[in-house]
Amino acid sequence: MLMLRMLENEDIEIVEKWLNQEYISKWFGDASDWLHEIYERNITYKYLRHFIAQDGDKPIGFCQYYNYNDLPIEHREIPQPTETYGIDYLLGDENLLGKGIGKQLVHLISQKLLEENAKAIRIIADPTIEDGNINIVSIKTLEANGFRLDKESRLYIKDIN
Repeated sequence: MLMLRMLENEDIEIVEKWLNQEYISKWFGDASDWLHEIYERNITYKYLRHFIAQDGDKPIGFCQYYNYNDLPIEHREIPQPTETYGIDYLLGDENLLGKGIGKQLVHLISQKLLEENAKAIRIIADPTIEDGNINIVSIKTLEANGFRLDKESRLYIKDIN
């Protein structure tokens, strides 16, 4: 059964391994940026909430959420309403792709942020990278969880009723 737990220092090594795999790094970019945020999660990046996805006792993925309006201004591309949250996620084993586990992971991180932030009104995700490449698999995962493309921002949005 898939579940989330808070990321702990012991998890950083496996997250680094995952981030350096080609099928992940092509979407997430330089692992050092992500790792810097993780190492500084209780200081500079305390607005980020990091989780490890587990299947039973086995870590299988990483995800995080954050209040979009807590991001530094230079990282907020398009204004969003207060209580808008962003999510990021990955599966650490390429063999897990295409089995519906990513869909479960997006559902879990979305539910976790809603449980912890009762005033949340929107969840956003950005399945593109700097050079404009689009992660079709991630888009399908988001759409399966009720996200839709916002043509103005180019973000995938799920408004909470």
